Amino acid sequence: MSDRQGEVWWGPAPHKSDPAYRPWLIVSGDAHPFSAVECLVVGMTTTEHPDGIAVTDEDWIRGGSDVAAYVSPWYATTIKYRDFDDQQGELAPEVVRKTVDALHRYTPRPTEA
Repeated sequence: MSDRQGEVWWGPAPHKSDPAYRPWLIVSGDAHPFSAVECLVVGMTTTEHPDGIAVTDEDWIRGGSDVAAYVSPWYATTIKYRDFDDQQGELAPEVVRKTVDALHRYTPRPTEA
């Protein structure tokens, strides 16, 4: 699988009582240990949250959204490519950088004891 970092795909939303789908932003690249079959993603939503990253029309390289879109960098999971349904588009590298930087803030390195 080629590097798909920045692509947005619709896929299953875990932790829902009913089957649900949402858009996912791919944040991993070819360095992911199983990049041929799966990727690390963060959820996207139409709900504004304090730490969410707003996605503007200009942030879409391809595709887009008819409604307000936000990246939720704290909502990370791994999804197999076969579980994606439909590609929504692709976001600019700057949005991916902001997302990865935010994700790293949620996962600081432990201090030495």
